[in-house]
Amino acid sequence: MHNGDDIAQGMRCLWMHRLRTFLSTLGVLFGVASVIAMLAIGEGSKQEMLAQIEQLGTKNVIIRQSILSEEQNKKALEARSYGLNFEDAQLLKNLPLVQNQAILKIVKGHIGGIPQDVSPEILAVTSSFSDISGLKISEGRFLGDFDILKRHRVCVLGAEIAKKLGRWGHVGQNIRIENLQFKIIGVLNNKNWVAGKGKVLSARNLNKTIFVPLGIESGFPSQTSSVNYPLSEIILQLTDSAQMFKGAEAIKRVMEVLHKGVEDYQVIIPQELLDQANQTQNTFNLILCGIAAISLFVGGIGIMNIMLATISDRTREIGIRRAIGASQYHIAKQFLIETLILTLSGACLGLIAGILLSYLIGVLAGWHVIVTSWSIFLALGMAILIGIASGLYPAIKAGSLDPIAALRHQ
Repeated sequence: MHNGDDIAQGMRCLWMHRLRTFLSTLGVLFGVASVIAMLAIGEGSKQEMLAQIEQLGTKNVIIRQSILSEEQNKKALEARSYGLNFEDAQLLKNLPLVQNQAILKIVKGHIGGIPQDVSPEILAVTSSFSDISGLKISEGRFLGDFDILKRHRVCVLGAEIAKKLGRWGHVGQNIRIENLQFKIIGVLNNKNWVAGKGKVLSARNLNKTIFVPLGIESGFPSQTSSVNYPLSEIILQLTDSAQMFKGAEAIKRVMEVLHKGVEDYQVIIPQELLDQANQTQNTFNLILCGIAAISLFVGGIGIMNIMLATISDRTREIGIRRAIGASQYHIAKQFLIETLILTLSGACLGLIAGILLSYLIGVLAGWHVIVTSWSIFLALGMAILIGIASGLYPAIKAGSLDPIAALRHQ
């Protein structure tokens, strides 16, 4: 009867030990999972932002017309600054570092024959817009200088607009913009586009755009509004990306003089945004790793406690091993290895949980997540360091036990 109670007591102790061991690894599991998940979200956000910036062109400097309030507009009129204009474009084009220039204007106008679920943007552009934006033609050609000079009523369609128009969206067909008939002379290839999350980073979805020669828009009734500015955007492509900031400073000085200090425009430097994005992301990753390290530290404390409890349970075993010749080093090494095995077990489960959690967040929240190999190695490395740190004290304590006192321990 007494023997059966001992067996039951031993089984309870065994299950309690297993439960404590499992709970001690949870901190490491959650810590590693949080490192993987948070870095995956951060990396996805970084890649998305980089894609947005690269759409603007890393060798380009973009000058956009600002939308002014009534008070700002009044000051601009007093200074005789009337927004972006052709004089700005002409002077900026002659700057030494400027290799190419494109001018565009956003045109408001009703388009006939377009499905109601499509709202294309009409851009009046120069022929150089195609080269600067890296457009590829799938059918026909892009606008030429002679189209702008002669004000030909021709247009080029983005891939999505052409697809929506069906058989009417091919070269040789006609579409009506306002009260004017335009002949389709080209259709663009589908261009990979990433939606911007801010006005500064936002690049146009050129798949949903109709391009017409710059100047032809003056014949649209909608362009007679007094709110309308001469130009919407000037894009300057510089000769050398290494001279980007030098060229951008020269552009800013010219614009400041031309507009008499009135900030009715916005200068966007994609390369500068790219550098800022990288710097911000690196800081963000350090913060995320710091937060995750706290979880791992808590997990390490749990493992240290379970190992200290294990030493108490296995004191007699340690005494026997010492008695048959094991040194302090051998005992310490055994317990340190056991701690690392325990830590790596939680870390491996955390890796699986972190990868699954990352993609689950991506699906549920609609975020772009990327699990990188370096984040996996970083999480494992942090877990190993925590395992060594948390197992060192119990290992030294186990190795320093007096063999005679350990053999007498009940």
